Amino acid sequence: MDLPQNVLVGRVAVVTGATRGLGLAMARLLGRHGATVVLAARSEADVAGAVDRLRVEGIEAYGRRCDIGEWSDVEALRDEALTYGTLDIWVNNAGVPGIYGPTASTPVDDFTRVVRTNILGTFHGSRVALPVFLGQGHGDLVNVYGRGDQGSVAWQNAYGSSKRWVRQFTETLRAETKGTGVRVHGLNPGLVMTDLLGKVTSQRGYEARLPGLQVVVGLWGQTPDVAARPLLGLVTSDRAEFRDLKRRTLLTRGVRNLLAGRVRRRNRMPLDITVVEAER
Repeated sequence: MDLPQNVLVGRVAVVTGATRGLGLAMARLLGRHGATVVLAARSEADVAGAVDRLRVEGIEAYGRRCDIGEWSDVEALRDEALTYGTLDIWVNNAGVPGIYGPTASTPVDDFTRVVRTNILGTFHGSRVALPVFLGQGHGDLVNVYGRGDQGSVAWQNAYGSSKRWVRQFTETLRAETKGTGVRVHGLNPGLVMTDLLGKVTSQRGYEARLPGLQVVVGLWGQTPDVAARPLLGLVTSDRAEFRDLKRRTLLTRGVRNLLAGRVRRRNRMPLDITVVEAER
């Protein structure tokens, strides 16, 4: 995307789940193109560290500890952002995976944790941002999709179903805000190589299925900075969504990464599997 470096000057952007991985890359991208960025995550120390990193890079960055599952926390995050000017961009990026394994023995607390962050957190962020956007007649809301947003994913029902919900929710918001000047976007970044991707919790008896993830990542994974790039095109256009997972993209990236040796055992992403007992 060849856009001027100052294309977002004067805009204030909130990014949740912004202290590492894709969220940090998104905040960096927006900040490098002129936006004032407000980072949010659950750990106050992580937020402070990420803000410092971006400021060293010359980005105007602020941050606030925020549990997006708590309505009052998200309201306070919005109010913080408004102290730096208008509220122009809100990216609902924060999300958590579920325990790998069948739904029939998924721990209830774990399923609830996924719903609280991925579904309730997306609702909370949208709910606080949209009234501001509608009142001023402009604003960009971006909800991050993920695997499962277009179909079922066996052994990952909590996460996959939550992303299916995010897609439906986003499409409905787009219909409800049509003609208001507010733009609602969906972003599916594809497979992003982060530390969290390599840390998997599995129900006992299903962990043997997971080493294949290393091959998948080697073929189709991309760095957070690369995965974040389409965000700029969304918040500077009326485009409804971006999807990385297209057949042509997967084919060309897979061949390129195969030739580059990314699938070789010595180059594979480290995989840290924690095994837990299934519930009956």
